[in-house]
Amino acid sequence: IWYYYEYEIIILWYQSNLSSPHCLGLVDHQHLSTATMTILLRILITTAFLSVPSFSLTSTQTSPEIRIAVIPEDLPDIQDCRRSAYKNKKVLLNSAISFCNADQIQREGYLCVIARERTSPFRVIGTADLNTRTKVVNNVYVREEVRKQGIGRLLMEGVEDALEKPTTLKLTVYSSNTPAVNLYKKLGFTTPGIYGGLSALSSAISFNFLLEMEKELV
Repeated sequence: IWYYYEYEIIILWYQSNLSSPHCLGLVDHQHLSTATMTILLRILITTAFLSVPSFSLTSTQTSPEIRIAVIPEDLPDIQDCRRSAYKNKKVLLNSAISFCNADQIQREGYLCVIARERTSPFRVIGTADLNTRTKVVNNVYVREEVRKQGIGRLLMEGVEDALEKPTTLKLTVYSSNTPAVNLYKKLGFTTPGIYGGLSALSSAISFNFLLEMEKELV
């Protein structure tokens, strides 16, 4: 907006000072009429104005709400989120059924960090379970249609915030789950002991290991 008014002031100044021999130094105004000079200036100013960088809304205004779930109030939305992992598929394995029903977080000693949309329909779009006794996080899940937007990172940061420090946060992940492994490494998780060797081996050969990773929180 400031640029626009600044250029308008220049136009008015130029129109009132056409007799000046040093007016802007853009063209020889002595051979042009006032109307022609004004048109040329407006073209120049419009071009300059359009080249001014535009500013978008900050990402924080559209980022999801990250918080600890309230059970049982949030349970139906958590279950809906997790069932999206098996959309149009039959859920047969007991472990998958338990995941979809969110059985784990309904027991004592567990909490669930959720990512909820701030705009309608206000869906839960991501979850992460935490065993508050063993400090193990699992069931980190983000709806497929909103992946690669940093929601997994936000969930893990929410889990860390929920823990008293100092402590060690732990998790297990299959080595073939490259996006998850890379995310955890970026967040500061390491593969201790033998798991470090398995991690290196899995990157050299096509073999799937269950890796244990941990992060010291201070």
